[in-house]
Formats: sequence, structure tokens, C-alpha cells
Amino acid sequence: MKNLSILFCASEVAPYAKTGGLADVTEALPAALSALGCDVRIFMPLYRCVRNWIKTPTVVSEAAPISVGIHDYHINYMETRTVSGLPLYLLEKDEFYDRSFLYGTPSSGDYDDNAERFITFCSAIRPLCLQLNWFPSIIHLHDWQTGLAAAYHHHYWRRDPNFAHSGTVFTIHNLAYQGVFPGKYFSLTNLPAEAFSLDGIEFWGNCNFLKAGLVYSDFLTTVSPRYSQEIQTSEYGCGLHGVLHERNDCLSGILNGIDQVVWNPVTDSFIPTNYSSSRLSGKRQCKEALLTELGFSREQVDLPLLGMIGRLATQKGFQLLNEILDELMNCPALLVILGSGDAEIGTMVHAMAARYPEQIKIRIEFNEPLAHRIEAGADIFLMPSSYEPCGLNQMYSLRYGAIPIVHATGGLDDSVVDVRKEPLQGTGFKFTIYEASAFIETIKSALELFQNKPKWIDLQRRAMAQDFSWERSAERYLDVYERVLKKKRMIGGQ
Repeated sequence: MKNLSILFCASEVAPYAKTGGLADVTEALPAALSALGCDVRIFMPLYRCVRNWIKTPTVVSEAAPISVGIHDYHINYMETRTVSGLPLYLLEKDEFYDRSFLYGTPSSGDYDDNAERFITFCSAIRPLCLQLNWFPSIIHLHDWQTGLAAAYHHHYWRRDPNFAHSGTVFTIHNLAYQGVFPGKYFSLTNLPAEAFSLDGIEFWGNCNFLKAGLVYSDFLTTVSPRYSQEIQTSEYGCGLHGVLHERNDCLSGILNGIDQVVWNPVTDSFIPTNYSSSRLSGKRQCKEALLTELGFSREQVDLPLLGMIGRLATQKGFQLLNEILDELMNCPALLVILGSGDAEIGTMVHAMAARYPEQIKIRIEFNEPLAHRIEAGADIFLMPSSYEPCGLNQMYSLRYGAIPIVHATGGLDDSVVDVRKEPLQGTGFKFTIYEASAFIETIKSALELFQNKPKWIDLQRRAMAQDFSWERSAERYLDVYERVLKKKRMIGGQ
């Protein structure tokens, strides 16, 4: 599908603005699609943090009019290029986006005007295309912040001849975050009255922006095959499993890839010593350097070092870790945690480190270079998420020979093979029952194998040989785009 034009619309794109895996996907997938011959462009808000990366973007248009409810706003469109050379368009409206955080503050929670902020963003997509005189074949939307764009396309944009043959694809990165707002905000959307209904964006009397994406997009994707099945159940569907089940004929799970150039221990500039599966001595040197950097004793280098990186969120399993902490520290083992997010979980993590100051080190921050050094220095990587749509850190860990221990859910289950069940093909360890006892027993199994150096090295080498390139995922997305456009051609774009 050469010359296919695709507009990615997202609230986060790495490295400019990032709170999680969404940003990694919207950086890497467009680059992979471009390498396959597509004309890919990206649109995101111009947050304060973006200005730290992009000092002087080019002005595309100034004072463009946007209607949000009864309000008439004027916005600016700016342009720059991503690291991979793709056009990156930025929505400038400082009243909404020039803030210290993307969606809310750690102390006060979500911003009160998030509905208006992302109604504005979605409303700005069509005018951007008109300004550029460029009309994408596919508008690829990501998570709740862009869900309303699918509704706008369905109710309004497709009646414009420029958009009549364009399709919308909506990717669910995490169904738990839905963008639910009181029903009074519906008037700001300027959607027709019938859109506020059970078959539209209404959700128990509220507006559900993610539901708009689910209902009105031409095709839905999730970030792993297992997760696409899980979200159709009441356990994982977050109240929307019925909607998803109804649309399962146009729902597909595509496992995310990783940037194997950025995440490559052979060339990684963030780590003190580069290494490969055939030269693992460099990994021990990375471990020694990390222990020194974090304040561990050099005499502890032979103890297994466990790493954990991620948002401080209930989903990520920190409570489960806290339940097994005493037993884990008695093994003995070392633990490093890097992350930022929920203040209450941050307090719990601080308490863990205070109980075992010689064995646990924490960094409550977002620190990409340190994340690379932890992956390179850790022997084992923990991902006890209660659910995980895809997860990227387990893939990074495999690439760096930091053997992952994961809960068998979502993309974690899709990407890790349990060595206890498949000794010759295994790449890590999985526990199925989400209980503290299952978690600690799995860790103990890993620690036991860690003592058998030849078998552990074999495991590391298998892990490091796994292919999670974005090219494979991009090919799957091209299949989805073709399916959408074929259907559009059959029905004349209506």
C-alpha cells in the first residue's frame, strides 16, 4: 500500500510528551509505517514540556477559528519534524496546554477543564487538514483524548468530499482510562442530539469520550491479541465490554513493537558498557555501575538485582509487591524501583525503602536514561500488573537480558514464554493467579534458576534473541487500513 496517507492524532508522542506506553507507540509506529512507504504525519497538543524539545516550530496558521459549544476560540497550528523526520503538527493554545502536567497534577488530580481541552483538540483535526490541503486516507486515533474525532468524522466530516473516502481507526491503549465527564459537557461537543444516547457517547448519564471512539470508528485495535479478548469480558471491560463485544467483527489485537535501535544494549549510549548475548560480561559491568550509582554496596554485586519501572498506579502491582516484601528481602535480593504517579503509592514505595534501606533503592521520577541503565543492570525485571494491555518494559527487559517475571495477562502473556513450562523455548517466568503467594513462588523459582549460571545464561540469550520490531506490527496495521478502505470503496465512502 504505497503512498497511503495516515494522520496520527494523539495526546502524547515521545520524547516530547509522555506519561506511558502510548507515547512510545505514537513515536515508533508512524516511523515504521513511513519506512514501508506511507505518508505519515502526526498531530498533538503543544504542551509546555514540548517546548523543552522544540524551541522554534514553524507557524502553519495563526488565529484559526474553532467552535467549542458557544465559545469561539482561536488557535495556532505549528509544525516541526520528529527525530525520524516525519511532519509533527502542534496545536498551540496556551490557555489549555501550557501547563506543568499533561492531564492533572499529582496533588489535585485531573484538570477540571480536561473535557474542553480535548474537545478543542479533536475539533482542530479537520481544520488542520484544510489548512494543509492534505487529506489523509486514514485518521488513526489513540485513546480517549481523541475519541470524539471519530464522532465528528461520522456525523460531519465524511460529508465533506475531502473526507468522504477517509477511514478512522481507533486504538485502545488502556481501556481503564475513558475520559468520562458529566453530561452537561455534551453541549460543548457540538454533536447532534442523537449522539448523546446509549448508541452514542452517553454512559450512565455522562459523556464518555473513549466510547465515542469505540462506537463511531471504522475499526478498533488494541495493543495485544490477549487484551483484545480480555476487554470483551466483564472482568476487564470496564463497563464497555458489551459495546466491544458488539463490535468484535472489527476489533483486532496487534502486539506493540519496540524501537530496537533505541533499546539495544549493543549500541545504547545511556549504559556504561555495551554488551550482547555473546558478550554478557558487559552486563555484569552495567550491574556494578548501577549499584554504585544507586548507593548499593559493591559487595552486594553477586546478589540478584530485581528492577521495576513504571507508573505508580494500582494497576502495576505495587501492592502485591508490598505484600511479599519481607519474604523477598529474606531470599535475599536487591530491588530498585523507578517511577512516578500516584502519591499514595509513592508513599508506600518510600516506606518499602525505609524498611530495607540496604536492599531497596527508589527513584520517584521520570528518568529515561536511568531506565536504560536499570534494564542493563538488573538480573530480573518485575511486572506484576493486575492487567496490562501490552506493556513495553517486559520487551525491553528481554532485549537487555533482564529476565521478566510477569502476571499472565494482556501483552505480558503474549510476549513472555514461561521457562518452567517450556524449558527449551522459555524466555521468562509467568504467574497466572493474581495473588501474593503465586508472585513470590514465581520469584523464588527465578532466583533458584539464577544460581545455575549456565542455564541462566542460556535463558538470557534466548530472551535477547526475541524479535519485537515495529516492522512486524506495522504490516498488521497496514492490513487493517486496507480492510477499512476496501469497505469504504464498497459503500462509496458513505
